[in-house]
Amino acid sequence: MRILVIESRRDVAVPLVNHLEDLRHCVDFAADETLAVHLINNNRFDAIVLAERLAERCGFQALRHLRSLMRKPLPVLMLGAPGAAAPALGDGHGPDDYLAPPYSLDAITGRLGILRRRKGKSGARLQVGELVFDLGVQDVRRQGRVLRVDAALLPMLQALMEASPKRVSFRELGSCLLDEPAPVADARVRVRMRALREALDHPFPLPMIRNRRDGFCILPPDTTMPEDRTPSTRRQATRRAAVGLHAP
Repeated sequence: MRILVIESRRDVAVPLVNHLEDLRHCVDFAADETLAVHLINNNRFDAIVLAERLAERCGFQALRHLRSLMRKPLPVLMLGAPGAAAPALGDGHGPDDYLAPPYSLDAITGRLGILRRRKGKSGARLQVGELVFDLGVQDVRRQGRVLRVDAALLPMLQALMEASPKRVSFRELGSCLLDEPAPVADARVRVRMRALREALDHPFPLPMIRNRRDGFCILPPDTTMPEDRTPSTRRQATRRAAVGLHAP
């Protein structure tokens, strides 16, 4: 991705820029709004990382100005805690996501990956096969049946459904766990994914969450499974897959 980092604090900006470049992203850096305006007017970016407070003025005010200059809407990750007067996420004026301190470099890159995958998928309803997630009311249904999914797991579910059929890495899934201190260990991600799998797959004969190298994906149920396999044996296969989550 080509990323624009707008941050007045060099002790924050320099390690972040170096980290993103090590991951083979193309990065431009602006220490103030004036340079950011110049860069946006003369370049095409895929995402923006913006500090909530710049040296000149509030990051929200700067973002409103920058949004008016963009040729196309860009995902914006704001570094800082949203205040009471912060604009709503994804309203077209404010940021698309916040990352409150303390945050790690891995958490920032994970959130950027999720925002990038959301591009063009900003509707209020996600669907993968028989699984439907209404983002507006936070309602999850499979085969029309309401599922009880813990609120802390919903950001992970959203990331998986938005990326489907592609894989979501441990790093990206870890960045969804807002109640966990960053960086989130892979073992903690596995624990949460087991809970999500219990909510989504355990009540049904065929699983939707699949293990992938360095991550997971969510796909429609595998309807090619032989018909002579009974629901009980299918559930056993699902449980074996869940147990596999704990394998080293």
